Amino acid sequence: MIQEQAFHTGTVTLNYVEWPSAGPSLVLLHGGSARWQSFQSIMPELAKYWHLYAPDLRGHGQSGWTPGCYRLQDYATDLIVFIEQSVGEPVNLFGHSLGGIVALLIAGQRPDLIRALAIGDSPLSAEAWQTHLEEGRDKLVAWRKLAGGQYAMDALIEELKNAPVEIPGQTELAPMRVAYGEESPVFQWLATNLHQNDPEIFTALLDSFAETADGYDLAKLLSAIECPVLLLQADPAEAGLMTAAEIAQARRWLPHIHHVQLTGVSHALHHTHPELVQKVLIDFFAQAQATK
Repeated sequence: MIQEQAFHTGTVTLNYVEWPSAGPSLVLLHGGSARWQSFQSIMPELAKYWHLYAPDLRGHGQSGWTPGCYRLQDYATDLIVFIEQSVGEPVNLFGHSLGGIVALLIAGQRPDLIRALAIGDSPLSAEAWQTHLEEGRDKLVAWRKLAGGQYAMDALIEELKNAPVEIPGQTELAPMRVAYGEESPVFQWLATNLHQNDPEIFTALLDSFAETADGYDLAKLLSAIECPVLLLQADPAEAGLMTAAEIAQARRWLPHIHHVQLTGVSHALHHTHPELVQKVLIDFFAQAQATK
C-alpha cells in the first residue's frame, strides 16, 4: 500500500506518495486547489507500467505553506529539486490544469529532466489563463474565504453548496448545489481540498497575477522543450480550457507534438473519465519510451 512521505526542498516540505514499480518514473502534478489524491482513480493502472510519484504542490494538500510565495516559478523550482533529489533520474511528467502549467515551466527550464510530457487541458498562455481566472473570479473569491481550515467540515460543505460555479452553456454562475445536486461527492472532495489550502494561493491569482505568472511565455518555453509532448484537450463545449488556437501555436515550436481532444469530456478529465484518460496516457508514454 502506498504511503505519504515528506521531502524538504530547502524551502518547503512537500508531501507526496510513491508507488514503486520496475518501470521508468512518472510524476503526476495535480491542478489548482487540489491534492495528489486527484489521481487515485488512474494510479493503479499507471503503476503497472511506471514508478509513480504524486506530490502535493506547496500550499496544497499536506505540503507546507509559504505565504506570499506562490508564483509559478516557486512551484516549478520545488519540483525541479524534487525530481533531482528524490526521484534521482529524468522522468515522464503529467500535469493537469495548474499542474500542466508548472510542468511546462519545468520542461522548458530543465529539458534534461523530462523524458516525455503530457499536459492535461491547461491554458497554454498567461493571457488565456488570466482570462479564465477572471471569468471565475467570484468562485475564487468564495473559495479563498472558505480555505485554510477556519471552517468545520460540515459548515464548509454547506458554504460550498451555496458557492457560485460555472455551468457549461450558461453565462450566469449558479450555486453548486444546483449545478451538482445536493448529495454530490464533489462537496466532500472540495471541502477537504479547501480545508488544507493556504488561502494565499488564491490571493496570488486574484491580486498578483502578473507576478504569479511571470515567466509563463509560450514561445520561449515550448521552443526550449526537447521531449515528446502530448496536449490532452478537454471538449470546448464542456468548458475545456485548452483552445484550438493555442494548439496551433504550439505546433510551431514543438518538434514532437501529439494532440488528443476528448469529446464530451470536461476540464476535470481523469476525475470524470479515468479509463479514457489513463488509456491515452499509457499509449503516449509507451510510444515515447519506444522511440527513445
